[in-house]
Amino acid sequence: MTKRSEPGNGLQGANLEQTRSLNRRAVFEAVRRHGPITRAELAQRIGLTVQGISNISAELEEAGLIRQEGKRLGQRGQPAVELSVNPKGGYTVGLSLAYRRVVGVLVDLAGTVVAEDDQILRERAPEATARALQALTKALLKESKVPEREVWGIGVSVPGTVSNGAFWYDKVQEADEWTKYPLAPELEKLTGARVLVENDATVAAVGESLYGVGRTASSFFYLHFNLGVGGGLVLDGHHYRGAFGGAGEIGHMIVKPGGRPCPCGSRGCLEQYVSLYAAAEMVCGPDRTPDEVPEEELVEYLRAGDQRLLAWQQEAGQYLKIAIRNIEAIFDPDTVVIGGGLPQEMMDGLIAAASPLLPSMMHRSASTLPRIMPAEHASALPALGAAALPIAVLLQQPGSASAAWSVPTAAVKTRSNPALALLGVDFAQPPQGG
Repeated sequence: MTKRSEPGNGLQGANLEQTRSLNRRAVFEAVRRHGPITRAELAQRIGLTVQGISNISAELEEAGLIRQEGKRLGQRGQPAVELSVNPKGGYTVGLSLAYRRVVGVLVDLAGTVVAEDDQILRERAPEATARALQALTKALLKESKVPEREVWGIGVSVPGTVSNGAFWYDKVQEADEWTKYPLAPELEKLTGARVLVENDATVAAVGESLYGVGRTASSFFYLHFNLGVGGGLVLDGHHYRGAFGGAGEIGHMIVKPGGRPCPCGSRGCLEQYVSLYAAAEMVCGPDRTPDEVPEEELVEYLRAGDQRLLAWQQEAGQYLKIAIRNIEAIFDPDTVVIGGGLPQEMMDGLIAAASPLLPSMMHRSASTLPRIMPAEHASALPALGAAALPIAVLLQQPGSASAAWSVPTAAVKTRSNPALALLGVDFAQPPQGG
């Protein structure tokens, strides 16, 4: 068994088998992201010899992870064989926990949704929620007829702060029993599969990295709008969680010292000005709380030219400018991606109010990407981002920008997958990373 390196110990050595596993992962990831692709193109992209690529691709093909797609015509010499990911090489489950419902998808390796379902969350206690997520997973497998052994893992998107597999308190689940509730270990016991739980904003960033803007931008910050506003950070293709899982909490960046009080204990946080909650505060009146105002009502007010919402939009745009300028100064991303549950008309108005952006401190003349980009990944299906989570975490490279995850429970160790074993994934250990 490979000894796991401790965070902060610098560069670590690798034995021969680790190197082989890393090379297999690199080839598999390149085929999955850029296929159909030839062996010569893989060699150029990864830095291995064509012979080395041929040997590794043969192993991956035998394991059912990739397949020969066809031949590249129109070039000199013999047509080159193209490789692509085998959609049936593995599956992941994505679950999204919302206020009164859970949504789930089962996705193949190509990112295609094989099965989809949602259920009303009738009980909000942690144990009942875990059982509802298990029932939804079981329903997806039954509908798709995919064997449990072919499922690589389950990703869960939650509207709260996650640390080492524990779901922390969040205003969406207003109950003390949710404080540090170990959702991932409990769901692993119920399903027998590897479970990875993450904040919804980070999950959105992971989905965008695999299926959206990440195909052209290796580093970006994802601004995720919902009732509040959160963020997800992708650096060089890897999502960054931070030392305690709280990286990207942009909603609690102070943009107005001494401003409006925030539940986090500070004053003047971005979320108090730039969020659906802040917009709803303008129109809810004394008889409703802001989270009781439907999004459709806000859109109707905006279409009618309601001065309260127009004033919110202008003020929010100014604070959004500050946030984007700070993000660029700290992380220097390729672009800032804006997405989430904010209705499109409100999103368009907010971006317009933030234009022109404050001058960037970096010289971006070489960049082909705009400073702000709309998310491509479907915000209407957050569970799809959750389904990307097991692939993003289990196959990440050692030293990538990610904190340690919780050790899987004993129930997972018996479900080791031969294809994952070939890629060096050991369910008896946390995924390799930061």
